Amino acid sequence: MEKRQFQYPETEKRLGEAQVPLWFWNDRLDHKELIRQMEQMTEKGVTCNAPHARTGFEGDYLDSEWMDHIKTVVEYKTKHQETMWLYDEFNWPAGIANGEVTKNENFREKYLMIQRFDIPAHTRFRCQPERIRERRQGEKTNFVIENLFVYDAQTMEKLDLAQFRPEDHSGQLCNISELDFEVNRERDSIVFAAKVLTERYNRDGFYDPDYLNPKATEKFIETTYEPYYREFPKAFGTVITASFDDETRLCHALPWTDNLPELFEKRYGYCIEEHLPELILPGKEAGRVRCDYFNLIADLYRDNFHGVIRRWCEEHKIDYCPHLLGEETMAGHVRYSGDFMRQIRETTRPGVDHLGKGIGSLNIRFASSAAELYGKKGLVCEVFAASGWELTFEEYIRMISWLYAQGVETVTNHGFFYSIRDFRKDDWPPSQFFQWKGWEKMEQANAMCRRLYGITHESMRKTDVLIYHPIETFWMHYIPDQQFTHGFHLGPIIKSERAAEIDRKEQILLNSLQEKNRDFTVFDADATDQFEVKDGRLVNKNTRQTYRAFILAMCEIIPEETAELLAEFALQGGKLLIMETVPELATGLGRDEKVKELFAGMRKQESVSFMPSADAKMASDWLEKHCPQNIYITAGENKCRKTFLHYPEWVIDPYIHTGEDVTGITWTQFEQEHTVAYYFVNYTNEVQEITVEVESSLPPEIWDTLTGEITEVQSEKVQGTENIYRVKMSLNQNYGIFLMTGKNKEI
Repeated sequence: MEKRQFQYPETEKRLGEAQVPLWFWNDRLDHKELIRQMEQMTEKGVTCNAPHARTGFEGDYLDSEWMDHIKTVVEYKTKHQETMWLYDEFNWPAGIANGEVTKNENFREKYLMIQRFDIPAHTRFRCQPERIRERRQGEKTNFVIENLFVYDAQTMEKLDLAQFRPEDHSGQLCNISELDFEVNRERDSIVFAAKVLTERYNRDGFYDPDYLNPKATEKFIETTYEPYYREFPKAFGTVITASFDDETRLCHALPWTDNLPELFEKRYGYCIEEHLPELILPGKEAGRVRCDYFNLIADLYRDNFHGVIRRWCEEHKIDYCPHLLGEETMAGHVRYSGDFMRQIRETTRPGVDHLGKGIGSLNIRFASSAAELYGKKGLVCEVFAASGWELTFEEYIRMISWLYAQGVETVTNHGFFYSIRDFRKDDWPPSQFFQWKGWEKMEQANAMCRRLYGITHESMRKTDVLIYHPIETFWMHYIPDQQFTHGFHLGPIIKSERAAEIDRKEQILLNSLQEKNRDFTVFDADATDQFEVKDGRLVNKNTRQTYRAFILAMCEIIPEETAELLAEFALQGGKLLIMETVPELATGLGRDEKVKELFAGMRKQESVSFMPSADAKMASDWLEKHCPQNIYITAGENKCRKTFLHYPEWVIDPYIHTGEDVTGITWTQFEQEHTVAYYFVNYTNEVQEITVEVESSLPPEIWDTLTGEITEVQSEKVQGTENIYRVKMSLNQNYGIFLMTGKNKEI
């Protein structure tokens, strides 16, 4: 980004999508008022928005009158050379077309419900068998019991079901007794009964499409995306540049879809119907089934919903920008997506959200890491909902500064309210539009966003460290809580102590490293194919970013392909730290011995270290020794303490980030061809004076993101070095500055 562009970002059209508010159409719309409100946005530099059908809207969604209102926006944007995004739903979550998709029972979410019955000895228990898989018509086989399972309560031995179904010798033409099932043993028994259920339509079912079914997604495109394209084909790719897809999630703990048994058997070579109790039973053997199940669920969600829409969007010259639910913790990743991070693969611009005005969560870091792994630019964050009407301008820019430090590039305001009449003012406030007390300063905030967007979008966020996200191990220990759907504020309890421990320890490890300004990228095994090893470094094939160190913590089971990548990394001298457990299991059957062999070989390499616990301080010390940084705060505040390290043992449905905060100073490194920009943010309540030692080919400069001022800094070369500068800086509170350093020519 050139200096003049940084100083006067409002003149740069290409920076217009640094801020893209959701414009809540929540009342009866008027043509003149739409124009007036867009003029107000333009005056403040907000030149892109996403009209959003919202509670309070008076009219029919997607009818001719609705399209006339969209036409008003398209014509205004065309005239003023601005852009807009589509918001692809009425309210949220995306995928239902305001109920049109889910009117069809086949397109509503299906889920498995597994009931457990504890049967005392000498007690008669009866129920009727059902089929899980649809069989071919005309199939001439005996009725197969697919949904009932009997275990000895003491040994947990699975018992043969044939003994519990009486034979019918009545001479009738049909075997009526195939509908009978009775348990009456001399020992205590446990019966599991599984059913595939379909979410109802009224109220709850209204919001739950089958995201695993591509036909449901195609119906969503047909009823939502296609009408927009028919009306405005010339605007796609010029005025309309992206589609925002909001807060999709798997509602029930054990999602299902019609052809899941066939897909499961084809992929894994065994029938899921024969192993349904393992989805809720403890133990590693049962856990292997869970690994296969959640692995498939995550792929189906990614490919059959996000992948289908992404392809349509890109074929029609717009970006696909979705954000999901439950980005904060590993438990949320599994509960609502199977695997959140891998969903980013099927996006054009990835998204995330952050509700409430607390900062410090790991949600943005998981999303920005996934974007980095898959080579996606332009991470979007929906933010400020539930911050309350008391949100101040200082809090506003503080939150934005934190988002950019975590890897966000575009701020999506939730939201700009068309109206705050009556109940509308209470819809996850505040509006950051003309109704907000901070509106008069929006031009300054927008300019700050444009400066941050300009530098970060043109740069590569530089981290040297990959930290493994042991989601497969979490799957293996995780016992789904079937009693909760997504709509409960605290959400389900994590029943497995080991699963909760893994989630908690990961939170502590990652947060502790951030507190010490040790940057990192979280690595999801699904992205293994995006990497190669070259000259002892792990190299991202998309971005050519290189990584010097890899931390593998709390990992008991790992894909063979990932183990092979790490083995090659270690063989070439890459720094690998294994913490707490050494993987001995592979995802997929028959590959355990190969994984054991690979890690046995790795542990013999001098570049590989092992520590018996996932201790955050030990990890930090190891990184400092094996992967030192090229910048240090040598005087003044040099850490960023967090007030809320991790979530407790339940899955928090992330509506509001209250109670979270940080205090101190952070820095983040962004690399361009000729410059390295270090982004410093002061989260304390007063100006901080710090001294930094940094490598640079030229005297460093300060670029102030709020004022646009560019100044030389008080600096001197460290004695005995050629390119290390000692820099003294004053950091104002609540927002950030860039310390610009040179690599080989002028900054």
